[in-house]
Amino acid sequence: MPDYQTPSEVRYRIKTPNSSPRRIRVIALSDNDAEVANCRTYADVEFSKASDFAELLQCPDAGAGLNPDALDEWLGMPDTVVISGREGEDAKAIAVAAKTYRMNGVTVSVVISPSGKKSNSTADVLRPYSTMMVLPAKSGYLNDLLSALGAQQGEYFETRY
Repeated sequence: MPDYQTPSEVRYRIKTPNSSPRRIRVIALSDNDAEVANCRTYADVEFSKASDFAELLQCPDAGAGLNPDALDEWLGMPDTVVISGREGEDAKAIAVAAKTYRMNGVTVSVVISPSGKKSNSTADVLRPYSTMMVLPAKSGYLNDLLSALGAQQGEYFETRY
């Protein structure tokens, strides 16, 4: 029996002894996302709101145009981005950010919880730009995902939430 792991085992293994700490960013589609609020105890996870990015895209100062420096600052340099929300929430603005992340080689995971709405519009908008999309049946998946990614519980690291 070989003493090495098969490619299928390695592909699904998240934690590796020789991996460097990940820079994880969670983006909430709504300003009052309960799943994100429950995960705010992770010390090394940056939290932000999609509405802040949408404001940058709307360009409040019409004469200045889009400010690429402000957009770059908001996007930051994470290794992994997790977009969290509920079905039916507007994801058009954050899809622009997700596309930019993917073009720069950032892993984009999307966690869309069910709601009373019958459509899949939120998931459909983000699907083309996601590395992994999860539509969990119950709450708590975001917390489990952050733990699996190696996020540490503790004091807040940095937040834009």
